[in-house]
This record gives sequence, structure tokens and C-alpha cells, in this order.
Amino acid sequence: MLTHTEKYRLVEQALNYIPHVGLQGIQLERLEGEAMTLRLPYRQELVGNIDTGVIHSGVITMLLDTALGCAALCSDQVPPTMTPTLDLRIDHLAMPEAGKDIFATSRIYKATRRVLFIEGYAYCDNKEQPFARATGNFILMPQLNLMTERSFNTKEAKS
Repeated sequence: MLTHTEKYRLVEQALNYIPHVGLQGIQLERLEGEAMTLRLPYRQELVGNIDTGVIHSGVITMLLDTALGCAALCSDQVPPTMTPTLDLRIDHLAMPEAGKDIFATSRIYKATRRVLFIEGYAYCDNKEQPFARATGNFILMPQLNLMTERSFNTKEAKS
């Protein structure tokens, strides 16, 4: 089992490793036990509808996919690993508020030998009022175990 500091470091490394995450400005906001929350700062260039000022749904999908995909890095149920998406479902329950940062939280609710079942949601100010809910299946790949593989920061890992 990893310490809080080790989990935090692994999630930050994963976020820094994924180019589109950096381009969107996504940051690790909070890590509590096995639950993780990411923050997407509101930026005008991410708006999908200029009349409403609401962030594009594709950006929200990417944020939730990233949050769910990184859940294995802070779980005590499985070794810390990168997990490719097998299936992702997002229910858009409402529109996010214009001009507000968006948060996405995730956790593994079931782990099998090869597949993780992960859930999460996106919200603005109040996590009790999510505007989107996501569920996904992610594959466990032992060869991507981050405790036995090279660091994200090596040039070889990026090629």
C-alpha cells in the first residue's frame, strides 16, 4: 500500500505525462484515501457555446476520462498502474455553470483480476450537485505497474 505522498506524486506525474491534460490546465486538487479530485480551471478557449459561456462537453468528457483513468494510481485495491479505457459512459445531468472551475472526482468501486470498474462525477461548487456522472471500465495491465516500470519522466518512456 502506498503512502498519501507516494499516491500524490504518481498522480501528478501521470497528469504531467499526458500532453492534452497539460494543455487543458488540469491539476490534482485533492487526494483523500482512495478518492481523487481533479480541477479544470475555467478558460474562455474551452467554451463550447459562446452564448452561454459553458465549457464544451468534449472537454468535460476528457476530464472525466482522465479522472477515472488515474483512479488506479491512488487505490489500495490494485498496484498503481496506468489503465487504458475499455468503456466510458457519461450522463450529462445538467449544464455546468459558466465561468466556474470544474472538478472531477473518481474512485474504483470494483476490481477484478483484469478490469477495474470506476465511477466519478463532475461538479462546480458543490460536489453534492454534480452536473455529470461517469462510469467506466478500465483494463489492468501488469506490464504498466508503475512501481516496477521506469519513471514517467524518462525520455524512453515518452517515445
